[in-house]
Amino acid sequence: MGLMRLMLFALAAMAAYLLFKRLASPFRPSVEADQGDDRLGRLVQDPNCGVYVDSKEAVRRKAPDGELFFCSKECADTFFEKARHGA
Repeated sequence: MGLMRLMLFALAAMAAYLLFKRLASPFRPSVEADQGDDRLGRLVQDPNCGVYVDSKEAVRRKAPDGELFFCSKECADTFFEKARHGA
């Protein structure tokens, strides 16, 4: 019975130590999570056709509300042509 008690005490002490160590150490993100891929932007939706495109690859146009992103020059031209004619 004494040996069983000693083993349970050692197991509890080890669990307490690991828990304390984990709570006491600051959070460190993994190296992989820290290295972003600079080639990718964020996904934005083309207001003309609804396609999602990468913001770094998109055709950008200034608008009164801010910057708009389009999948192609043709979509941008169509969007502003429709706006000009009130469609």
